[in-house]
Amino acid sequence: MSDAEISLENLTGRQKAAILMVALGQRPASEVLRQMNPREVEEITLEMAELGNVPQGLVEQVVAQFYENTLGRVKVTQGGVDYARQVLQQTFGQSEGDEVLNRVQDKIQSRSFRVLKHLDADQLISFLRDEHPQTIALVLVHLTPGQASTVMSGLPEEMQGDVALRMARLGTIAPGAINTIEEQLEKHVSQMSLTAVAAGGAQAVVEVLQLVDRTTEESVLESIAEEDPELAEEIRNMMFVFEDIARLDDRDIREMLKEVEVKELALALKGASEEISEKIFGNMSKRAKEGIMEDMEYMGPVRVSDVEGAQQMVLNTFRRLEEEGTVTLGGGDDALVG
Repeated sequence: MSDAEISLENLTGRQKAAILMVALGQRPASEVLRQMNPREVEEITLEMAELGNVPQGLVEQVVAQFYENTLGRVKVTQGGVDYARQVLQQTFGQSEGDEVLNRVQDKIQSRSFRVLKHLDADQLISFLRDEHPQTIALVLVHLTPGQASTVMSGLPEEMQGDVALRMARLGTIAPGAINTIEEQLEKHVSQMSLTAVAAGGAQAVVEVLQLVDRTTEESVLESIAEEDPELAEEIRNMMFVFEDIARLDDRDIREMLKEVEVKELALALKGASEEISEKIFGNMSKRAKEGIMEDMEYMGPVRVSDVEGAQQMVLNTFRRLEEEGTVTLGGGDDALVG
């Protein structure tokens, strides 16, 4: 997504859906995908993979539009929030539906000083420390407790008590007064760089695909590969890493051991965790295990890049065996079985 496209008006429906899926979180997104047909899943997942970095403000606009559109369709007959809750609960289940609704409502309602909320701690401290203590107090009560505590700690010591006292004494503030102060602060901060939120990318797709069924996973990856083979390979690599070997069935480990060169395996195990080593050694004969351990000892110090290369070869062997139907790596809700 290029900079020219980063506005709500220029987003396609699929792009908005992709941003919304990432904003909802991994498990709710996977539940939404289950309600779609394969073609829709492929289209939206591809958009998620191609999103890149999306400004936090745009993410909020997309979520707000979804929320407002949901309410707008039913205000005449049912009252928006109650209906939205029913829709979300039917889609995600009661617990997760309420969680999604609360999350969206927070985004809609927590708009005061929204520009400042996207600054990092150092920027907030730098920006606020020269403001009047009353202004600082007003801003802090509208930030998250974590942000507010960080800013408070960064203020001059002689100012901290004054600001805290003013925060404690703040009563109901007229919306107009808040808006006036907010507008003034936004003018000051307009030249500062706002942080961006990684709303998409390969990792977002990986998190969703790890919760869908195997058929959907393969269908999506094949669709992505048709458009962008390198991206599809990147996602595949991220979905199955060396540490995942510990979760595989013993039979699958033994199938891998038949295919991998002894020296390559020894090098791969130089950088492996104790859990991985025990898993692999547990599927070898005593003699073979001793041979691997001797090779590892004789190698001495090795480069990290060499170890990673050897581990990748082991992973490639697993993937090849899976394609041949010899092993099962598992995916989504499927258990890792032999």
